[in-house]
Amino acid sequence: MAMTLPTECWQEILKNVPIEDKKTLKSCLMVNRSMCKMIIPILWSNPFRYLQSSPHDQPMPSRINEQEEIIKMKINQKKLINVYISCMDYKSIDILNNNKIEIINMDKSIMFDYPSMLRELQYNIICESSSSWLYQELQLIKEFKVTTEDLEHNSKTREFKKLLLTRELCKMFMKSSTLIMNLTLSYYVPFVDMSFTPKDFFLINKLPGAEKSLKNLKKFKCSLLIDQWKEITKDLTKICGTNGSLEILELKCIGEPSVEWIDDKSFINICELIKRQKSLKHIKLNCCGKYCNIAKAISSLSSQINNIKSLEFVHLKFNSNNDNFPLNFISKCKKLNTLIFKDCDELLDYNIFTTKDTPWFNHLTKLVFEDTSISPFNITKIISFCNKLKELSCDLGEEIEFLPEFALSLPISLKHLTIDAVDININILQQFLENIKATLETLNFPAWICRSFTDQHLYIICDKLKNSLKRLDLDLMSPENQQHNVSFESIEYARKEIEVVNIESYFRYDSW
Repeated sequence: MAMTLPTECWQEILKNVPIEDKKTLKSCLMVNRSMCKMIIPILWSNPFRYLQSSPHDQPMPSRINEQEEIIKMKINQKKLINVYISCMDYKSIDILNNNKIEIINMDKSIMFDYPSMLRELQYNIICESSSSWLYQELQLIKEFKVTTEDLEHNSKTREFKKLLLTRELCKMFMKSSTLIMNLTLSYYVPFVDMSFTPKDFFLINKLPGAEKSLKNLKKFKCSLLIDQWKEITKDLTKICGTNGSLEILELKCIGEPSVEWIDDKSFINICELIKRQKSLKHIKLNCCGKYCNIAKAISSLSSQINNIKSLEFVHLKFNSNNDNFPLNFISKCKKLNTLIFKDCDELLDYNIFTTKDTPWFNHLTKLVFEDTSISPFNITKIISFCNKLKELSCDLGEEIEFLPEFALSLPISLKHLTIDAVDININILQQFLENIKATLETLNFPAWICRSFTDQHLYIICDKLKNSLKRLDLDLMSPENQQHNVSFESIEYARKEIEVVNIESYFRYDSW
């Protein structure tokens, strides 16, 4: 069948097909050769995305055969690694063979140069896929009685092979792909002995071709242990390219840094990286303790006030009287639409980022205060300026009596609300819902507040919000809430009144 539209037109049409929609994209492969040549690069820009299981995306009843899905995923991971191994050069094959990773029956009838099409490199997912591929040769371990020392040795051997195979795959990607747009460096070391894992396995920028491949990087996510961080930050600007093209930056440090680390200069390289960017729009900083130096990178964010659209701070300790963590730059961010604080201490003085004479409130659509020390009264002061706010999440702690008054401050534009507190009685809940003027579409009650829920709470919610509410999330299935006082009969009643009623906590899942 001849193409009735020019290739350029089809390329524009395909941009509207979600890249996650593998079924639709694969159906286009068989149309004709021209269409196939357009679809293959899309599917192979990050084929690992199609292998990831998403148990947190579905309610429990739909996860009936989760174990079977995991097995299926691992089989598909093996198949994908087989394709990439078939594209490897003989030098890498020799390295693997010399380390007892046997490569046999290589399929050299590959139709496309798949590694050159990679645009998103997720180190942790490649590691996981490499482990699935290697598992076939390690199954025999289970058939013998071994000592604890032998098991540890076998585990470390397997870990080394996995990292080695992953490194050779990454070498191939760096050499073949000239335009990697998204890079994720995230890895968990499963051993107490940190010295086991060679740090250079994570130094992607040192691989041949990396300078060219990463020069136009758009998105960088990094989640590593402290010692790995110290190595990574030495070359952070090189890892993220030299063109200052980053638009998304997410940094997370894992571990428990000691007081000695407070003098470490790793944060200087993070600051330098931020300052070099020309259009940094989304920033997330996730610390691992009060001595974590990632927090000091906040001082460099003022360089991006004309670009920032989203800010997220997790596990940071702020001090309003300490200039080391200045937040006053927030009031100067002209395009900011998302502001998130999670588990942040000493976030007390809202005035430092709520100056009335600045325009940032005009754009804010999402605001989150979870497990922070800011008072509900100060939160109401902030949201009173946000006339376009659509999503709000906050916890009121023990100040539950303030809830009805809090409802009066909610803007008409609000669509999605998450509220947590120590508990909530029937009368307070009823007053709260009656005072909400916004047309809510989703309402979330996390685990802490759900401990006090009864059937009557559920009936009141249905009565007051059934005409607008499309989704209700109640975290009733957390371990601390297993003995809740909400019957399944009332849950079934709510599901007849509201389109989606979820009783699990997956909606709060955050791997970063």
